Amino acid sequence: MKNHLALLLISLILLLSNQAGASYWFQVINVTPIEMTPNSEANFTVSVKGLGSERAYVELVFKNITEGLNFTCPKMIKNVYPAGVTKYNCSVKVEDLPEGNYSFVVDVAAHSSPSGKKTAFVNVVTDAGPSKAQPEDETNPSLQANREVEVDENRQPQSSIPADNTTDNPANSPADQDAQESPAPGAAAAILVLMLVMRRMGR
Repeated sequence: MKNHLALLLISLILLLSNQAGASYWFQVINVTPIEMTPNSEANFTVSVKGLGSERAYVELVFKNITEGLNFTCPKMIKNVYPAGVTKYNCSVKVEDLPEGNYSFVVDVAAHSSPSGKKTAFVNVVTDAGPSKAQPEDETNPSLQANREVEVDENRQPQSSIPADNTTDNPANSPADQDAQESPAPGAAAAILVLMLVMRRMGR
């Protein structure tokens, strides 16, 4: 009888020692970035790591949520193993919130596990503005035609009357004209001699 009691006591001590050595510790290690526009829905992933020595069912708990944000996950509770990483696929719907960063907290709820929360953000952005004007296409025929018209308008009109080159031509200078109208010096002397001869003959 005493032997049975001793064995039962030893078994109870071993069981208690094993329970004391077991640890449950789970931590949210990552939340993927979330960027969205007002009145829309976006998906994101929460990663939970087991840091203790035992596995357990871990539930995600969302805290400190800004009004206008609604979080949902198809599977809020998953079995997380020690030294492993388990991913939770979740989504968030945002109402008509102004542009800005909105924080929230993701924590874990598991058997004997301390808090393993992490703060994340939802970045709400407005719609993209009008696109910038496209650069002009150099191969566009209409643009090239407009440029040609502008060039033609800027050109100076050319006169249809030919330039008077008489002053530049030495043959048409006034001195040459006087020379053509008056006789040469030798001809004048011959005429003078002829007039003297005829005058003497007349005498």
